[in-house]
Amino acid sequence: MNAPRNTAGGAEIARRSVELDGRRVSYLVAGDPATAPTILLIHGSGVSARYWDNQLQSLAGALRVVAIDLPGHGASEPMPPTQRVSVEAYGEVVASFLDALGAGPVIVAGHSLGGAIAIALAARRPDAVSALLLLSSCAKLPPADGPGERFLAALPGPLRRLLVFSLAKKLLFAPGAPDAAVSLGMQELRACRPETILNDVQAGKTMDLSGPATRLEVPTLILCGSQDGLTPPALSARLGELIPRSRVRIVDGAGHMLLLEVPDRVNQEILTFVGSSVALADGPSPIGGWNRRGRSRIRRVLDWVRNIGRGLTAKPR
Repeated sequence: MNAPRNTAGGAEIARRSVELDGRRVSYLVAGDPATAPTILLIHGSGVSARYWDNQLQSLAGALRVVAIDLPGHGASEPMPPTQRVSVEAYGEVVASFLDALGAGPVIVAGHSLGGAIAIALAARRPDAVSALLLLSSCAKLPPADGPGERFLAALPGPLRRLLVFSLAKKLLFAPGAPDAAVSLGMQELRACRPETILNDVQAGKTMDLSGPATRLEVPTLILCGSQDGLTPPALSARLGELIPRSRVRIVDGAGHMLLLEVPDRVNQEILTFVGSSVALADGPSPIGGWNRRGRSRIRRVLDWVRNIGRGLTAKPR
């Protein structure tokens, strides 16, 4: 385990790992499990738990925040070569991960492919998930452009990689996205194993969670950037039609990487959703179980969020 590091707010983020079927699964964690509910963060294609750094820093005052490195991403070891990588296979790993942590029903937030994994997890293990936040996600991707894919495949490796990253930058981020957000996002993509990115792309192309989505019974918030070029708002609207207890919110001006582009707005939405989805009165909670002190901390954070939220929502983001 790496030594904890202090965030700007004084909380500590620690890197830890568990062993599942003889393979290391790494994760980042912040917050006090004794006084707060747990939120599990599942990243998307080609990135890692570090993609959630803003949430680990900002939400730890109210929640226990756990961000997993999916197999083959970040510091986690890949799946066995004989195992087919799919959204469902990733979901099974996440379920085993929660079992290894001994975590009760948790709030689960997934971005992009991570949102699809969260749906698969909630459908397969409804006992493990008490609420869902799906960011820049969908149940099924539209058919890809076949000729374009064949053109890229015909290019020499270095040129293909250069072109793919150039296109990814334009597709993933809204025009005018902060330079720091673009830099971190592209750094994550470049650090990812090429075979992992290919596996993620294939998993995304073949997934169809339309059926499982209709069977979800937990409160669900769907967030999408208005300028998301990869999973545009129409796909979020469709996801909202499929999931019974869901609502869709569009973040004006944000692209696909809204966690990096507008982190304050995303954090506000998460905390407000958590506050509206659970009973903050005394007694057992349906989400992650926490004590009186933890509920009091959430009340204070939500009051703060509501105060700053007026300023955040009054301006286009």
